[in-house]
Amino acid sequence: MKFHSVQSLAFIAIFFAILSISDAFAQGKLKTMVKIQGTPPEEFPIFYERFHSDSAFQMSRIMFPLEGLRQYGMEEIPWTADNWELMRTRIYQVDTLQFKTKVKHKKKYFEQTLWIEGTNFSSMRRFELLGNRWFLVYAYEGSL
Repeated sequence: MKFHSVQSLAFIAIFFAILSISDAFAQGKLKTMVKIQGTPPEEFPIFYERFHSDSAFQMSRIMFPLEGLRQYGMEEIPWTADNWELMRTRIYQVDTLQFKTKVKHKKKYFEQTLWIEGTNFSSMRRFELLGNRWFLVYAYEGSL
């Protein structure tokens, strides 16, 4: 009888844990991922290189629906897996005669911005370390 009640309590606890996590995902409140104990954080330069050279890896590391949008004039288009254009050019490879660039790199954050001076075009991408893996979490591209 004791074993049955312990088993029932364990089931109820697991059920409510799953329910609360599912609810947090549904409401968009869960912003971080669980860090796997004993696994060191992914190194950003290695992630960044693979992100730009492996399309399947890139798609697996974008959190759709992706925050941000494409804006062309008055038209605003949210990013989806269907309209995402793969990133191939690393910020350090951009033609700096044509584009101006800015990079912010912190321990758990990498942001790259580029724009064409004298125009309304700009692009910004933000990567974050969630748990122990890097993800693209925000993208903006626009020309007003």
